[in-house]
Amino acid sequence: MSIAYTVRMNPSSSSSPRFHLGIVTGLRYEAAIAEDAIRSVASPPGDDRVTATCHGPGPARARSAAEALVDIGACALLSFGVAGGCNPDLPSGTVILATGVRDLSPDGAGEILYTNRGWQRRMKSLLLGNVLLEEAMLASVAGPLTDAKSKIQIFRDTGAAAVDMESAAAARVAIAAGIPFMALRVIVDTADRSLPPAAMAGMTMDGAIRTGPVLRALLRRPQDIPGLVGIGIADTRARKALKRTAAVASPLFGGI
Repeated sequence: MSIAYTVRMNPSSSSSPRFHLGIVTGLRYEAAIAEDAIRSVASPPGDDRVTATCHGPGPARARSAAEALVDIGACALLSFGVAGGCNPDLPSGTVILATGVRDLSPDGAGEILYTNRGWQRRMKSLLLGNVLLEEAMLASVAGPLTDAKSKIQIFRDTGAAAVDMESAAAARVAIAAGIPFMALRVIVDTADRSLPPAAMAGMTMDGAIRTGPVLRALLRRPQDIPGLVGIGIADTRARKALKRTAAVASPLFGGI
């Protein structure tokens, strides 16, 4: 069973919120970045609320997190976190403001799930000039996409700038609930970089990342060390960009 990691703003309010933004992440540190940004600013006027929830990586857990957010009253959903690069021209740390999500999961049939245009414009106005920003299509897949060849092929086939595992599932929950959806993702591994197997060893089903399994994987595959160092540098750059994005866009991330 996945573990829910939830952050709420204005938790003591007993009245119904005027606006309730639900943020879906696949990894706990992504939710923690959103939490830190939310807590660093004064609460908005009225009873507006933000809830960031992580049930773990992948479509099924993203759907569970999104549905849980809708169940507690979220009236808009944001997919927030990191992604793999597909466009060879975009470096690590590029913030992708999604124009839509191409669902490449087995059940998605390549359908495009479009984001809310008004929300996109508001988010762009907040981020422009503060981060390296690209408005582009995202792709969403069922499992980790770790090799460069597959990522570049997605860009050639669909034009998607980056790929993740959660955005399409969150978008479908928003569509079913009749509420706005937006996706914002920061590129970690560039399109030309394949992830070494050791890099995936520490990812857990509840969205945490543990160093012990990574170190054990490196003992078995020391050839992964150079690639892991490169990914570590890219990850640092991406986390910095994600923190900057959250700091600029919080508390409501352009939702209203």
